[in-house]
Amino acid sequence: MPKEEVKQEMTDSIWQRLAEITGGKGNNKGKGNIPAWVIIALLALGVYCMYFIASPASKEGAAVPQDAGGGGGAGFLLAYKAQLERELQQGLESVAGVKEVKVMVTLDSGPVYDYLQNEENTKRTTEEEDGSGGTRLVGENTARVEAVMSQNGSGQEAVVIREWTPRIAGVMVTVKGSGGAQLLFDVTQAVSSALNLPAHRVKVLPMD
Repeated sequence: MPKEEVKQEMTDSIWQRLAEITGGKGNNKGKGNIPAWVIIALLALGVYCMYFIASPASKEGAAVPQDAGGGGGAGFLLAYKAQLERELQQGLESVAGVKEVKVMVTLDSGPVYDYLQNEENTKRTTEEEDGSGGTRLVGENTARVEAVMSQNGSGQEAVVIREWTPRIAGVMVTVKGSGGAQLLFDVTQAVSSALNLPAHRVKVLPMD
């Protein structure tokens, strides 16, 4: 079975298990019986698996167009953002007291690439006369670093050795439910733990 399918099944089973434990949507009795730490742990595990599903595979010696830079494609960013929001929403809907929730994720940047580079070091020594009529040796070191380029039909491409997924800048959540300030706190903790974000980068507000 392809690796992507295995990871997707793993993520799906996490949310199915979460739904079974909490009694499913609308079953407040089941949701009230589950400890908060179990909700947070399952939410974190689900997003962790989803992160690797969304992450582009790192390929040794893979080439990208020279003008790609570090921005990545807009299509990938939108898909990655949408999947993060969907997985978070599914997990938060299982938190006790939550009736409705909406999630918005902000990405700091596109994928970041590490390029294969050639480094050339040049050392040159020259002999000079000093003020007293003697001579002295003067050394000069020069270093030059260039990206390794690969030729294709339309031009040159920089060779990529590693690709990093976008960094999450912040998350905003609007939630409707019972529990007041405690519910907002629990949702903040769940999102912060799932994405390994500091609490000040997670904003949870009551829904109108």
